[in-house]
Amino acid sequence: MIVAGVTVSAGTVMPAAADTDLPEYLTKMRAPEMWKVADGTGITVAVIDSGVKDLPGLKGRVLPGVSFMEPPVDHPDETYPPHDDFEGHGTSMTAAIVGDGSAGGPQGLAPGAKVMPIRTSIGSPMAFGAIGESAKGVRYAADNGAKIINLSIGGWWSLDKISSAVEYAQSKGVLVFVAMGNEGDGNKSANPIAALPGVLGVGAVDITGEPLPSSSHGQATDLAAFGGKAPIRCKKNTAWCMQDGGTSYATSLASASAALVWSAHPDWTANQVARVLIQTAGAPVDGSKRNDWVGYGIARPSRALLNREGDPGAPDTDPLASPAPVKTPTPSADPAAAVPRRVESAAADSGLSWQWPALGAFVAVVLGLGITVIVKRRRR
Repeated sequence: MIVAGVTVSAGTVMPAAADTDLPEYLTKMRAPEMWKVADGTGITVAVIDSGVKDLPGLKGRVLPGVSFMEPPVDHPDETYPPHDDFEGHGTSMTAAIVGDGSAGGPQGLAPGAKVMPIRTSIGSPMAFGAIGESAKGVRYAADNGAKIINLSIGGWWSLDKISSAVEYAQSKGVLVFVAMGNEGDGNKSANPIAALPGVLGVGAVDITGEPLPSSSHGQATDLAAFGGKAPIRCKKNTAWCMQDGGTSYATSLASASAALVWSAHPDWTANQVARVLIQTAGAPVDGSKRNDWVGYGIARPSRALLNREGDPGAPDTDPLASPAPVKTPTPSADPAAAVPRRVESAAADSGLSWQWPALGAFVAVVLGLGITVIVKRRRR
């Protein structure tokens, strides 16, 4: 079932800041130290979203890309280039991955990587078709050199199409990250795409490592990253504002973390990169191997790059696979599961996720607001 949560946050327009200033979450992740080892060079991340606006902070870091955005029925000849974004969500995700920190935008976690923008109808009155368009985008990304696919969007529509597309991408060696959602009420609102086999579902935490109450969670949560206050496009994509990034932003940071590790180990497979990210994650502080809020923990690529932790293991074995029966997305019977549990240390890597784009034409038109739709998935 799709849960469309209307997330209204005007945000605060950011004052000009020195281009050298790093956000706290990147400092905690030891980003400057990691960049001396790997910065994402050689890795292409496909951001399947609302497109990307050409901004100074993204110059030279964004590939041509493609748009699968369907035109409205009354304007069948309308075209939507991938390097345009009237919603701002895709631009925010792109900057979180590869931004250079200039012009008020965020410094990306993997500044040496390249983003392949794939535009869908997110944020438009035709947003109900975004998941079907995303399925086309997943296949395109897999066929055109993407090593990582970032889906900071979700929904149930055309789930069968995106499921087969994800399976195709995985057969081509692509690693897929999907945001859990921003409804905060567990499995019933978790992104169903995140529950697909082999997909890494990403939850969101704040700067202290505490799970965001708004972060959808459940059996499909595999990793978490920072999703608190961060530079997000606002005012109809004309400025940067400080807003909660949510699981969307967190997913971008998780994708960027994978780009860093893969850049340092270009001979590894998607399974090996995922395995090391899981092994080196800041695990839940309650001592459990995983929980429904942060999965196996907060992504900490510095452990792999600087401490040389993690065993890549078998190249063809899904690290999330297990002989246990598939778990269906149902509310947890554990009363404690409804309460966010603190994860390991404030120094844990973080990732920030924003509002999910509107998926319902009716709501988008009637409310005129960005709608965050998130669904969840569980891994074996």
